[in-house]
Amino acid sequence: MIFTCMMLNCALLLLLRSFSAAMLMLVNKRYIAMYLAGDMALYLLQKMARGDFHYWLPLDGALGLYVSFQMRVIVKVLSDFTGVVHFRGPQELGGVYWTLNMLLTVVASFACVWIGEGKMMHWTLVGAVSGAWLLTFGLFLRLTKKEYRRTFVSTQTGKEQVMDRFKVDDDAIKASVMKKNKQMWRPIRGEVKEWVREGWWRWEAEKPEWFTESWIAKVPPDMIPSEAKQAAKEIRASARRRSIVGGVAKEEETTRVKPVA
Repeated sequence: MIFTCMMLNCALLLLLRSFSAAMLMLVNKRYIAMYLAGDMALYLLQKMARGDFHYWLPLDGALGLYVSFQMRVIVKVLSDFTGVVHFRGPQELGGVYWTLNMLLTVVASFACVWIGEGKMMHWTLVGAVSGAWLLTFGLFLRLTKKEYRRTFVSTQTGKEQVMDRFKVDDDAIKASVMKKNKQMWRPIRGEVKEWVREGWWRWEAEKPEWFTESWIAKVPPDMIPSEAKQAAKEIRASARRRSIVGGVAKEEETTRVKPVA
């Protein structure tokens, strides 16, 4: 039932959003461009205002900013037209923004019909689809576990979620910060550095599952104990070589012509 509700929510929202866009384009094609651009600008501005613009992918510098902008736009567009509930996560749209965004889409559909001077059948269609979406979404929430419902009104940012996970008394969970964009845990960088330096030799001895070459390659050099820096440097170089070789091998595989039988 939950899966059915999710599929219906996506289909109904896509129909509603597409119909709204069509109504605006019938009046003036610039209207839909202005609406989408304004909606996107509002989303990006609130992300920047809350210090939550950087996407979780561990990329730095100009590349990190470019990918963050690109991913924020892609996720926002996908969420607008499909309403995928997974995008309510703090590291994506965020719970409360996702919910408000969905409700705004429903309200905006009526405004689009009004601007497009829609006829009775247009009002009927929008009303029926909006009502069906609200019904299925309400049923979805009703069937969802109670502890999950609050995620739809959560104000937690992606940065806050990453830093909160580091507070957990579990090295495996703490270690996940290295897989995130450094800007998301910059306020606690000192704590992360202290944790790495204190636990490095114990991890070397115990070899926990997460303490891999891939993880070591992501650790900033200044956090690694002096005696282990050379080994870590070699691991990072090895990881880069494997990445390059793997990329070349993959390219050769895709370009190889199979013999004709």
